[in-house]
Amino acid sequence: MKSVLKFLLLSAVFAGVAVSDSTSFTIHVAGDSTVQTYKDSAYPQTGWGQVLGYFFDGARVKVNNAALGGRSSKNFIEEGRLDGILKAAQKGDYLFVQFGHNDRDYSKEARYVPPEDFPGYIQKFVDEGKKKGVNVILVSPMNLNGSRNVFSTGANNYDARGMMQKIATNSKIPFVDLNMKAYNLYNTTYKNIPDYVTRYLYKKLEKGEYPNYPDGVNDGTTHFQEMGSMGHAQLICEELEDNLKNNTNLSDEAKTALTTLVSAIKPRYTIKVQTNLSNYKGLITQTQYFPAGAPMTLRVTPNGQTFEKWVDDDCNELSTKQIYYGFKTKARDITYTAMFKGGSECQKVNHGEEGSSGENPTSSSSGEPGSSASIDTALCFTGVADTAWRSPIDMSTPEVSDGSTDKDHEGYTGQGFYNISNSATSKAVYNLTSDQSASNARVMVRYAFAGTSNRDMKITIDKGTYDVAFPPTGSWDKWDTVYIEDVWVDALDFQMTIASTTNDGGPNIDMIAFDIKGVYRTGCKPAKVENDQQDTTPIRLAPNRGIAVQPARTRTFNALGRELPSETTHRRQPTRRVFFH
Repeated sequence: MKSVLKFLLLSAVFAGVAVSDSTSFTIHVAGDSTVQTYKDSAYPQTGWGQVLGYFFDGARVKVNNAALGGRSSKNFIEEGRLDGILKAAQKGDYLFVQFGHNDRDYSKEARYVPPEDFPGYIQKFVDEGKKKGVNVILVSPMNLNGSRNVFSTGANNYDARGMMQKIATNSKIPFVDLNMKAYNLYNTTYKNIPDYVTRYLYKKLEKGEYPNYPDGVNDGTTHFQEMGSMGHAQLICEELEDNLKNNTNLSDEAKTALTTLVSAIKPRYTIKVQTNLSNYKGLITQTQYFPAGAPMTLRVTPNGQTFEKWVDDDCNELSTKQIYYGFKTKARDITYTAMFKGGSECQKVNHGEEGSSGENPTSSSSGEPGSSASIDTALCFTGVADTAWRSPIDMSTPEVSDGSTDKDHEGYTGQGFYNISNSATSKAVYNLTSDQSASNARVMVRYAFAGTSNRDMKITIDKGTYDVAFPPTGSWDKWDTVYIEDVWVDALDFQMTIASTTNDGGPNIDMIAFDIKGVYRTGCKPAKVENDQQDTTPIRLAPNRGIAVQPARTRTFNALGRELPSETTHRRQPTRRVFFH
């Protein structure tokens, strides 16, 4: 197979553009849950930013995937994530920007961006990137499983694709039209394959297909499986190459930078997938075009036929399972065949020698703490959690702190409680891990302090910050609980920070608990849950007065400088109680 890389290098030279085949750089990625990097426990859910590095020469290119679920162009900037990227970026690096999916979600004020404001936020990525000497590339939002009108024709008055394209045109920078590229693929190549996109690219999984989802999951329009993200990363590479060849609107600077970027794209090989049947009617993985060393999944869903095994083009048996996942592609064109009972015998396919697979870069998610971090195992919850609060966490000893771990008051659980310093700037930071994503998790905080006025705090969980009111409990030995509602949690390592807001500091913090399972101190293991069934049955636990948390009000401005209406703390009248077993 003739290398696409060599062809494009020659094309660029004839076009009079200087090409560097040795420049090293980092691709930074800003986006949402369709782009982010997921933990192994979420597999096969995968974001395209997670696999983008497989398509580039690992000796020259690193990928920093800073995308995170629940983010729009607005709250990505307001949380300081763009600033974080630019702080880490070097002149000559690249910034891929994809937003629009969450921006149009008017049901969540923190992420919603009115259509008239969307261009301003996207323009901020472009302008701030240029100031740092970073080459910005706009990527239109992923396609919602064939729904052309959601982002492209202004349905609900939200033409995110069109607005991003206009900004790219006016700024004379590349525009990767992933939205329309995917739409055309879904409605041409996959048009006559019912359910292929939903079942094989998006995350609609049947019961028993993947170990992480034993009961299956129906998410067939938004989040990708690994093969969906791999396919979309391939489409992004095609769009970059097409921009270099056909986008006459690019500035000279942008064209030079794009030439360097495209020169680092690895050659892709044809991965043909077929069956030994002449009249196969079920689903099967379609032919792909991936670089060597890329992750690959072979899937087949028979429609009445009896599957026997997968074989390669040398007729070597690979697997007897209908889903053969987790292997790496070879550095050559290759054919895989699903063998069915009653079909033809395996026939070897002539092929060339395998080349070098090259080196693949590692895609980092956000610079958060790693799951291999060491921790005193005494802080790990080893009991059985109640069904109402499935993830109890000992808060007695943070990783970073302004205060002390104490045991001089009765009634605490676990290894003690955390006594934060009496200062308006004191804080404590905890490294946590979540094995699943949730958009509306509930968090309980158990605390105590004597006094006559609140000791309110700001609590940050996975980059979302909440103003939480802590009324006095009447005694340092009398413990109570407050609740944080609608907390967004991503399936990754993250930090939780509790910070004082007054010179009195904060209350003594005993423990917290999430109502979703699989959240724990980094380095520990997730808690075992009683019966492991979600329910709302009241539970027998420590005394709890049950208090209504009053909201703290703040004056806030968006990233464009516009003042926003005052927001209130998420709260609900507490009804459930918990303590460590």
